[in-house]
Amino acid sequence: MTNPEVRSPAAHVPALAALLASAGISNGERAALKRMALDGPAPLALHRLILAQVDEPWQGERWLPDWRTVICALAIQRDGGYNPATPLGEALAEARFAESRLERLLAAGDDTLRTLALRAARLVAAKGIACDWRGFADLVFARDPDFRERTNIRIARDFYRTVDKLKQSANREE
Repeated sequence: MTNPEVRSPAAHVPALAALLASAGISNGERAALKRMALDGPAPLALHRLILAQVDEPWQGERWLPDWRTVICALAIQRDGGYNPATPLGEALAEARFAESRLERLLAAGDDTLRTLALRAARLVAAKGIACDWRGFADLVFARDPDFRERTNIRIARDFYRTVDKLKQSANREE
């Protein structure tokens, strides 16, 4: 008997987003996850979600701050806010995320990254934009410098492509 292959953190995002948008989690638990700080006591709903939805190798204490960030970001989205057709960089551009903020986000690490990433997620949620949060998980969980650079490049390219499209659209309307 073989063990199933361990999925990446990003591969967990669609199921987590679907659960957070469903009746499978109470309104009280969802609200607690939305209000959850990145430090201090975590709501029990966070631990329940991790144990029920996340592959065992990713359940360790080492990964808890990253899961807090990802699950809080998903919880604050309207109706789950998950749309695999809209990359994170595109959603940030559509939300009018400032280029300087993107630069700080992509250069940040550890606690600063988590804080800035959650701020970006709040902006996307406030604009009601659904996107592919797997890129967000890739960014937050990236430990390998090469993988992190590829993730940063993918987010930046999607951001600038969308910024260019928005500028072209605005120029045509003038």
